Amino acid sequence: MARILIIDDSKLILHVAKTILNKQGHQVLLAEDGNTGLQTAATEYPDLILLDLILPGIDGYEVCQRIKKEDATSEIPVIMLTSKSEAADKVRGLEMGASDYVTKPFDEGELIARVNIHLQIRELHENLKEKNRQLKEMANRDGLTGLYNHRYFQETISKDFQRAIRYHESLSCVMFDIDHFKKFNDNYGHQTGDMVLKTLGGLIEELIRDSDLSARYGGEEFVLLMYHTAPKEALMIAERLRKAVEQYKFHADDLVLTVNISVGVAGFPHPEITDAKTLIECADKALYRAKDEGRNRVVVF
Repeated sequence: MARILIIDDSKLILHVAKTILNKQGHQVLLAEDGNTGLQTAATEYPDLILLDLILPGIDGYEVCQRIKKEDATSEIPVIMLTSKSEAADKVRGLEMGASDYVTKPFDEGELIARVNIHLQIRELHENLKEKNRQLKEMANRDGLTGLYNHRYFQETISKDFQRAIRYHESLSCVMFDIDHFKKFNDNYGHQTGDMVLKTLGGLIEELIRDSDLSARYGGEEFVLLMYHTAPKEALMIAERLRKAVEQYKFHADDLVLTVNISVGVAGFPHPEITDAKTLIECADKALYRAKDEGRNRVVVF
């Protein structure tokens, strides 16, 4: 069940509320003043907070305001506990970010109902956030290979190049494509070609470092972004990838197929590379040099 923090200076209220919520299977945390409540919220991240408005030291209004200002706790629902019946006090609490209120002495059924409602709302909100995260991730991925797509790569390299400049970091771009892939598709069909691209996407993910970014740049062309990596190191990683692809057996029905890749590497810092666009263009130039020099090889710009 849920973890609920109760902030109230009344030992009786703490005892009664804890007893009610424990019976519902909730884990209850207690704090008798605002500062302790804030510390507990910041370290325990409860699912919901019951907050008395009248507290020693800082009052419940300020506690609520601070909870809602901190990113780590801002989404925790807060239910005010108040013995005041004036509407203005309740309105002020809601303006500070509280989700609801319960008037003391509270009815057990009402307390349970309000707690359950806001726990359900929070669960729905968390589920929605996760769905949105998944949708965003899907929008950034290539549907066939599962790698990042061209748009996401362009957005990422623009930001990361600026960071590399700011912090004087090395950044390498590796671009490669499958040699004679049009002939491959003509000979074996596009379904087999798609199988090769999809399998290659998985192979790339297995071979690159977790810290690096891999994307399908378009068609049979792929690109890697290697952080804190000078061209010499990127060359070694690219060569390992080239050899792994060369040796890999692609199975399609009763066929066992092989493909080769040509690879171009460019890295920053470099006197001719001053922005992300030029970094990509230089990797592309190195790739075309690899093709001109006989394919199935790695060339550094």
